[in-house]
Amino acid sequence: MDLDLLEEFLLIALDDDKGKFVIDSTHLHYGFGGAILLELALREKIAVEGDYVRLIDSALEKEVALNKVIELLKTSTEPIKIKKLITKLAKMANELKEDTLKRLMNKGILKKEEHKILWIIPSNKYPTSNLNPENKVRERLKGVMLLGEKSEARDIMLLSLIDISDLTREAFRDKEDYKAVKKKIKEVTQDVKISNAINKSIREVQAAIMIAITTTMIVTTVTTTTN
Repeated sequence: MDLDLLEEFLLIALDDDKGKFVIDSTHLHYGFGGAILLELALREKIAVEGDYVRLIDSALEKEVALNKVIELLKTSTEPIKIKKLITKLAKMANELKEDTLKRLMNKGILKKEEHKILWIIPSNKYPTSNLNPENKVRERLKGVMLLGEKSEARDIMLLSLIDISDLTREAFRDKEDYKAVKKKIKEVTQDVKISNAINKSIREVQAAIMIAITTTMIVTTVTTTTN
């Protein structure tokens, strides 16, 4: 069963039994925004030129979340800086996330449990009903990080998102695996020699997204702490 980066990112970020996300909303939303742009880059839909994102293929895809971003870029009256776009996607993340969760439910991977806080506020949960697709993603990442298996561009992109979104411990649950991965994940995701599957355009998008997410989350954290 093929999964896109959006789906793989959400599956790693969800607690399989509780159906709740294991990271805070800032990391989740900015990481998810990054997943959208990296998926578009992998499909050669966008390119980064300097600080700006340019739409190079406006044909719609099968995923609703991707199409909403394609339409956003298509209808923009001026070029959009990547940092501004990441922030915009983070603000849209709840809506875009729902689209992707529905896809995972339609594939039989997740199920939806409707809950309410104080009998009023909706608080839905999405426990995993079929672990096989997620386990295959985890095995693939372990192969790249710990077993010396060849990496594909999609693997490097997902590992980048895992690293920047504070999901490394969740992605590699075994204590010894985590220790080994933590020491080398930045090397694997940033070293061009190791990441030779990634072409220059995708690499530029990846680098720009990681910088945008990092700086924005630092500002957000500082603002929250000082207020």
